[in-house]
Amino acid sequence: MPVRKHGQRWQVRVAIGGGKRVEQTLPRGATRTDAVALETAIRRAQIDAAAGRDQRYTLDQAIDQWLPTAQRLKSWPKDLRYRVDVLRDYSVGKPLEAITEVAREFTNVGLGAGYSAAHINRHLAILRRVGRLAHGWGWLNRLPSIEMLTGEKQRHVYLTPAQVRKLLRHTDPLTGDMILFLALTGLRRGEMLRLTPDNIRGNLIVLDSTNKSGRPRTVPMPPEAARIARRRLPFRMGVPLFNKRFRAARAAAGLPHVHAHDLRHTFASWLVQAGESISSVRDLLGHSSSAVTDRYAHLAPRHLVDAIAKLPRVRGSKRA
Repeated sequence: MPVRKHGQRWQVRVAIGGGKRVEQTLPRGATRTDAVALETAIRRAQIDAAAGRDQRYTLDQAIDQWLPTAQRLKSWPKDLRYRVDVLRDYSVGKPLEAITEVAREFTNVGLGAGYSAAHINRHLAILRRVGRLAHGWGWLNRLPSIEMLTGEKQRHVYLTPAQVRKLLRHTDPLTGDMILFLALTGLRRGEMLRLTPDNIRGNLIVLDSTNKSGRPRTVPMPPEAARIARRRLPFRMGVPLFNKRFRAARAAAGLPHVHAHDLRHTFASWLVQAGESISSVRDLLGHSSSAVTDRYAHLAPRHLVDAIAKLPRVRGSKRA
């Protein structure tokens, strides 16, 4: 049978000739109607291919094509895989050309259920990524337009050098060095904990493509961070122990609202306040676009504002 129920989930099995067979299992909550729609889409793709027509792909096929890359990301086991499962409820049986409509449907349902803009945008980001990849593969003739929701709240917690020193005074030497290293390099906690001496080239940290952005990058170290790297790498501490010691340090320092990831934001804020460009900060943090880094733009130093104020008046105080 091409459509059958296996346990609590529907399965589709379609023979495509030459002994080959396509088999897909639908997510929990999918109905027999969803399974039949998926079977129809798979058979239509085979008929189009046999007739020499441009092959039409399904949204699920595009997601499946992207999965091997997604599964290598650090966020896959704890977060991304569950968001993909949620999207499967909306993508099943849908042609790839309907990706924009699927995004709109998910947004409307999410807003109706009271989900935050941040929650909805995390799922829309997956659809946007898949759509852009599919366009690059030649599966879509046009780049899909998927609009993210506005109003997403960003976390703006930036520490002063004095506050960082206060954290260091309330923890052990190793944890203190790790806290300072994060603040001076802008690395993510996981990136720091994976470092070995092989990642160091003089005063440079060389990261491969296994980081969150999936792109290699090089981060110069200031002298203090370089000394810590030479003395401490590899940091022989796991995430649970580091988190426990960081929480104890922030409580003792009277900074209970501070997160370890705020040290990365602090690194960026210090650079921007020192006059560095957003593009430089973007490259050091490993962001894929300046849109992510623009959150720090409001920290531009006062002397830049003062410099603009010195521009001459062209028309004077009254309109000509």
